[in-house]
Amino acid sequence: MYGLRTLKLEAHDLDAAKRFYTEALGVSPYFDQPFYVGFDVDGYELGITPRESASEGPGQHVSYLSVIDVDAEMARWIAMGCTEREAATDVGGGLRLGAVRDPFGNAIGFIKNLHFAPRLVTAAADDLSPREIVHELVVPLPRTRVWTLWSSGEGLATWLVNRASVELRPGGPYEIYFVDEAPEGTQGSEGCRVLSFVRERMLSFTWNAPPHLGKTRWENTWVVLELSDADGGTRVRVTHTGWPASGLASEPQWEQTFAYFDRAWAGVLQALAGYAATGKKPT
Repeated sequence: MYGLRTLKLEAHDLDAAKRFYTEALGVSPYFDQPFYVGFDVDGYELGITPRESASEGPGQHVSYLSVIDVDAEMARWIAMGCTEREAATDVGGGLRLGAVRDPFGNAIGFIKNLHFAPRLVTAAADDLSPREIVHELVVPLPRTRVWTLWSSGEGLATWLVNRASVELRPGGPYEIYFVDEAPEGTQGSEGCRVLSFVRERMLSFTWNAPPHLGKTRWENTWVVLELSDADGGTRVRVTHTGWPASGLASEPQWEQTFAYFDRAWAGVLQALAGYAATGKKPT
């Protein structure tokens, strides 16, 4: 779950509401259809739908949680005692949404919106901890080969996991699925994105915490992979940075996340070394 993403309002005159909020917010809608007008407000969405009745009184509003699987999330909440308010529906343009009413009468929505990626990184320049996780080793493989192993889903599936999704472009997915049998959204680095690359030399991507650390799960840090020639093969250096200074000081799960990845990246490089030595994926 990516957190609160969308506030949906109603208006009996959708065109008038569109003009009003375009002026009020200072931005044009990113999604403009007769059934829905959506504004990107600094990474948060304000959506407006037609109101069925033009009668006086306040319009209805629903706050939406951004999720990977709308149907599964609605089923989970209904199992906890909620009732269905809006059935899960594809509304076009890559949007799927639905809503429940909680046991206290509140409307809670769920949205999968392909127009909105999760916030890229958490730490701002003025809140960046100097702490970093750094691991490196030399593997007896040419740099071209090592690059292929990291820069594509097929390459990662050769030595690290069974399945990965990588599109080598800024903003493209860098999703490694470590636990195939887990529910969607908890299999690995879902939502992570390529930040930049220099072919066969450097690749950087966002990174999230494991699912059991819920308070930092969708608070993205970033990883820089550097490759260089070395005697006997290729030097592989992994630097995991982007840790928010305030978070490390105030939220225990940030420290747990840091410690988790200090161990995890060492294990990843050990797996790479095992593959380089044997030509087989370590078990």
